[in-house]
Amino acid sequence: MWFKVDDSFYSNPKTAMLSDGATALWLRSGSWSAQQLTGGFVPARMVPMFRGSNDSVRELCDAGLWAYDEQKDGYQFHDWSDYQPDGEEVDALRKKRSEAGKRGANRRWGKPENGKNGKTDGKCHGKPMANAWQDDGKSMANVCPVPVPVPEKKEKEEYSSSFSKETTADEYLETGRTEADRQISRQYPNLDLTDAWGAFIHHHHGETRTIADWTRLWKGWCQRRANMSGIPQKTPHTHTWACEHTLKRLGIKSRDDVQDMTKAQQTANQLNKEDRNGRT
Repeated sequence: MWFKVDDSFYSNPKTAMLSDGATALWLRSGSWSAQQLTGGFVPARMVPMFRGSNDSVRELCDAGLWAYDEQKDGYQFHDWSDYQPDGEEVDALRKKRSEAGKRGANRRWGKPENGKNGKTDGKCHGKPMANAWQDDGKSMANVCPVPVPVPEKKEKEEYSSSFSKETTADEYLETGRTEADRQISRQYPNLDLTDAWGAFIHHHHGETRTIADWTRLWKGWCQRRANMSGIPQKTPHTHTWACEHTLKRLGIKSRDDVQDMTKAQQTANQLNKEDRNGRT
């Protein structure tokens, strides 16, 4: 089944400014949801499988493409049912295709269908087809094996250490919290992380989780704590083709002076990339 993407995806205001990482996460998770018939819901635990980062998740939420569901601990695609077929429709189509495939196979190979034989008796294809698919007495499956990609050792080790090994909250403080704190501080610069961590570790005392789970829980804890305390979220400026920074880089004063829209958009993308690199 297909995951449908609007042909104006590249120029839509919500998607044109997405980073490559956020775009890839949106596409991978969308195709997975369409295949699994989840109705556009993506569990948080699946994000690492789609090679998504916390920054990419935040981009999709900020752009209004995803909405976080705290009860289900996952993300819901915006307006999924408006653009993607529902589960019943997909299931019916899959069954229809399966039945059509079976009927076609029965007609081709002469297998009985509804108690009747097909056009052939089922014998004429046996030996000739077997010979046609053999080479020196070996089946084609052995002659031309399908290559199976094997991940590099480093990639295996990173996945195992990052997402499979369970640690305590104290161990997480030493191994994985540093990067999470940097991202939280950029988002909520007025939040007291020391005080928040004290309450967090008391709440999760004695628990063991993976680093990915600890990061998700810690960020969610800080976000809720900031909201409850009335601490505003700092939203970084996103450059567009018409913002003053882009116009200044292009050497023009007004958006009306823009002659090449493609160049203006590329300049805005470059400025956003420079800003992201400066924040990391």
